[in-house]
Amino acid sequence: MTTHAVYDEIRSGIDRLNDFKMSTRDLSEPRTRIAHADRVHFIGCGSSYWTGVIGQYVSFQNGIDATAYAASEYLFAGPPITEETVVVAYSQSGETSETVTAARRAKEKGAFVIGITNTDDSSLGSVADVVLVTPAGTEKAVLATKTVDAALMLTFSLLESKYSEYTPSELQRMCRNVVEQDFQTAVAVLAEAKTLYTLGQGIEYGLAGEAATKFGEGALLHTTALPTPEISHGPIANAAGEPALVIATQESEASLTSEVVSKLRDAGVTTIVLRRPTNDYGGDISIELPSRSPDHPIVPLKILQSLTYKTAVKKGYNPDDPPELSKHIEWSALG
Repeated sequence: MTTHAVYDEIRSGIDRLNDFKMSTRDLSEPRTRIAHADRVHFIGCGSSYWTGVIGQYVSFQNGIDATAYAASEYLFAGPPITEETVVVAYSQSGETSETVTAARRAKEKGAFVIGITNTDDSSLGSVADVVLVTPAGTEKAVLATKTVDAALMLTFSLLESKYSEYTPSELQRMCRNVVEQDFQTAVAVLAEAKTLYTLGQGIEYGLAGEAATKFGEGALLHTTALPTPEISHGPIANAAGEPALVIATQESEASLTSEVVSKLRDAGVTTIVLRRPTNDYGGDISIELPSRSPDHPIVPLKILQSLTYKTAVKKGYNPDDPPELSKHIEWSALG
């Protein structure tokens, strides 16, 4: 069986979860800045943006006023920035034009900028007041997997989230378990699809966005991420005959998820539900977390990465090098 770099990097991200936890000493200054901020802005492009969305929801759990922005939108929309504003800017290469330019302009307005990147010497690093370099290293595949793992784990530590309390060994054990599943039934449906809605609530909306990014890049599906009930406000009208991937591992939203899944099935949508074994939402296809899986976003994230990879391979695509995509994009207009 031929494997790809992204296959190895999905597993490498699991192996290095312990490395992805940054020490308190490294994070003392940015943590203090966030604790005293009037607001926190997370900015990035592609997967980096959706990492910021998850960071936004984790901030809410800690009582922090936070907003995630696509870096280009942040650059041109002009949200309020004061000297008490903290900007967390994500860029794998540290050279993403929109992110670097947006971070620079935020700093010029007085914001404290935290850069999160894989690269020690980068343009983002030269702009940021504090640069946090993840130990993810270079990814060979265009699809970012271990980079997202690293940025999320660092974000959880930075925000002193409940998710940083889990031991890496516990998370590694569960992640290795879930990525070895074959997902054969779900992959068969996704490989025949032309469009895909990915749905989630709260932090799982961030995961849905990251899933949409990966399926669009790797499996060349036309993908749209939505908060779970939002699909009933119009999109359900054009979803018949195509699948919807519902990320539903949060027990608190079980009744709403069941109602949405029922409406989708009535509308002729094939529902693939990522869930805990304790909840059966009546979906057409279920992907279950292990029964003792921790309440941590990294576990469903690894399932979504693996599901994307296997769908791309099933369709005969090279997930390491999707057409028209590259690891690094620059815009001369933003120079």
